[in-house]
Amino acid sequence: MKVLELQNLEREDVQIFYIRKYAATAVLDLTARTANVDIEFSIEMNPLGCKEFSLSIKSPIDYPLIPIRKSILDYITNLEVEGKLPC
Repeated sequence: MKVLELQNLEREDVQIFYIRKYAATAVLDLTARTANVDIEFSIEMNPLGCKEFSLSIKSPIDYPLIPIRKSILDYITNLEVEGKLPC
């Protein structure tokens, strides 16, 4: 299981400056097929300066959720470290 890309990545306007919310479609390689999953995620800076990631999967999918969540969160974390998420 691998995340290929995030399509239609859009940042939502939030009035709180230390929270960033996004919506996107994750393209997943599920070994035998590919799947498109609608997701929403947020990145919040806690009082100690650490980033906390949260993920919500909006589309039903016929695959175990724990590996999907882990792969998507790892992909999002890498995008954030590389500075490729919209500000």
